[in-house]
Amino acid sequence: MAGGYLKRGVNEKGRVANDVETEQIVFEDVPEGCPIPISSVVQNRGSIPLFWSQETSRLNLKPDIILSRKDQKYEATRLHFENLAKRYGNPIIILNLIKTHERKPRESILRAEFANAIEFINNDLLEENRLKFLHWDLHKHSRSKATNVLLLLGKVAAYALTLTGFFYCQVTPVLRSEGCLRLSDSENVDAGDQSPTRDCNVAIEKNGDSDGATNFEMKLCGGNSMANGNHSINPSMFQKGVLRTNCIDCLDRTNVAQYAYGLVSLGKQLRTLGVMDTSKIDLDDPLADELMWFYERMGDTLAHQYGGSAAHNKVINLMCNPSCLYSKLLNLSRVKCSIGFCGKSIP
Repeated sequence: MAGGYLKRGVNEKGRVANDVETEQIVFEDVPEGCPIPISSVVQNRGSIPLFWSQETSRLNLKPDIILSRKDQKYEATRLHFENLAKRYGNPIIILNLIKTHERKPRESILRAEFANAIEFINNDLLEENRLKFLHWDLHKHSRSKATNVLLLLGKVAAYALTLTGFFYCQVTPVLRSEGCLRLSDSENVDAGDQSPTRDCNVAIEKNGDSDGATNFEMKLCGGNSMANGNHSINPSMFQKGVLRTNCIDCLDRTNVAQYAYGLVSLGKQLRTLGVMDTSKIDLDDPLADELMWFYERMGDTLAHQYGGSAAHNKVINLMCNPSCLYSKLLNLSRVKCSIGFCGKSIP
């Protein structure tokens, strides 16, 4: 992450401030020896990839936005999205949450220039590789009923998830006399193949050596809904592409949108794992409250790293019914599922 709250925008190498990858990992708690279904979905946040800045002041809560015109061919912006495509594949879906209309233009200046940059870059790209630019003024929509905001963001999230897919596989522990953590060469697995239709099962083979240390071998085994005890081995799926979200500082509003995406993803993940019969999680479900706690904690952590203090506003709280916040905790024994949450800053 490009450090410092004063940092905004992009540098000449295409790196942006507050560039953070978030991975939501879900796996089922199964009896020992049974295949472990595991799923993950990755999303990204980062400052608007243009040359711009703000002059901060304690007396001015809304400092002017200064937009530089030194990169009229958007070379740095192009480098940024080329890097994202290299990291995640295509499509790259951009969810831009900043304001469209203001009495005194600030954010709207960036909104217009960002749209111009995307259009300019897309002119040189094949149709299937073009950037998908979604502008959604969160501040404008938040003036309506709070639940409607998350419902609308949920529709955007569902659209993005349909385009990128998410990761799923089954990990099976298998005893073996030797091995180490590696992909079996005999399976000739192409790590770059992210097709959602490939059939495989991931087996971790365990060996204890004379010193008590444990070695593993992870291999992919062909299979298509094969029975293994009480669990079936389903086709593996792979994510290709990523949803990239931004507001101005990539904190408060971005936290709301990433939570909405995480909630839609969690429903899909749990259904794929066989934990739920439906992929829809209602906003008043205890599971939604639990996930919200994860995202708010992540938002506070990023705000501390980026600005030195917790998130300025608990925006997610404002978007939901305050009476249900944190009042119900997830009963893991009920859904037999554990949720892992990872976030990393991109140097």
